[in-house]
Amino acid sequence: MNEKTSFGLISTIEVPNALSVKGSCWSKEGLLVANYIYSNEGDANSYELVYTIIDKEGNTKEEKETRGVLPTLFLSPTKENFVSLVNGEEQEMTSYAVFDKSVKGFKGSKSFDGRFVGCTANHSIFYNVDIWSEQAADVMNVIEFKDGVLVSEKKVEIPFPKANKICVKNGEIHIITEVEDGWLHRQIDENGEEVRRRLLEFDFPFVHEALTLSFEEKSYLLCEENGEIGIVEIDADGEGMYGDLFNIGDEFFGTWHPQRVSDDTNAVQFTTEFGNGWLVIKNDELVELFYNKNKKGYQNLLTKEVLSIDNNDLVLSGINPITDGKIGLVFYPRKQRKETYNKAFVLQHEI
Repeated sequence: MNEKTSFGLISTIEVPNALSVKGSCWSKEGLLVANYIYSNEGDANSYELVYTIIDKEGNTKEEKETRGVLPTLFLSPTKENFVSLVNGEEQEMTSYAVFDKSVKGFKGSKSFDGRFVGCTANHSIFYNVDIWSEQAADVMNVIEFKDGVLVSEKKVEIPFPKANKICVKNGEIHIITEVEDGWLHRQIDENGEEVRRRLLEFDFPFVHEALTLSFEEKSYLLCEENGEIGIVEIDADGEGMYGDLFNIGDEFFGTWHPQRVSDDTNAVQFTTEFGNGWLVIKNDELVELFYNKNKKGYQNLLTKEVLSIDNNDLVLSGINPITDGKIGLVFYPRKQRKETYNKAFVLQHEI
């Protein structure tokens, strides 16, 4: 079912019994959503993994996945869709091309660390920060491709300091973290080896995400403290400037890795104690800020417009770029543990 709204096209994925959203990703044909589809409500073992592709008109195409479960979706450097699946009694992880079943899977490690954060010329990059251990280094999972074929996978421990924010753009990997004298910005290669560094000697509120990092161009960091959202702009000389963007009154509990909507624009989803939402920033300008607080709908706090979906008690599962300037957002109903839902909602939203 599709509904045209002023916010964009809303498509509903509905099944007879229950489903569970397991991830989403850009694809050439439209937004790719991975779901467990349950044949018997309440039976946790009666599911199939099914991919649903929603095109720009809201048309859907489904494809069953029989090669494994627990999908982790990611893109190759040539923008082909890949998935890592758990299969076999040994619970090994194997990566496959999602749509080309003729391509042999690559058997890798037993787990991918962290979130998919982008691609360099020949590698897909995942990054993980262990927030529970001060002794555990950040880990980068590096997947190598040759002529479009996945050929190797390795885990790389990043030299301290840890707790880095990461930006992969224009074939480069940049990380930044707070140190005693300020902020350390490093460029590293796919082996975790340092290419160059600079120490930025200034202080600013808590940094949630690195929107853009560069040594030659301006860098932008998303900050928030006690509900006050701000932006840090760093020029090529390492000089930083902080500016307030908006005070939502509620502290961020968590943010997700930025999704690049266009070369200078990023979308970031967030949660608070009272709800969830997303914001879009173009360079240092806040373009939109949607917040669903206390189940009252997603209000654009800049325009006061409200997006209502179902009963508004929703979880924002993921944000993905669809085309330049347009994002796909996947929602599902919030339920208590052991309760199920049988609908998911996809909004194709133009910035």
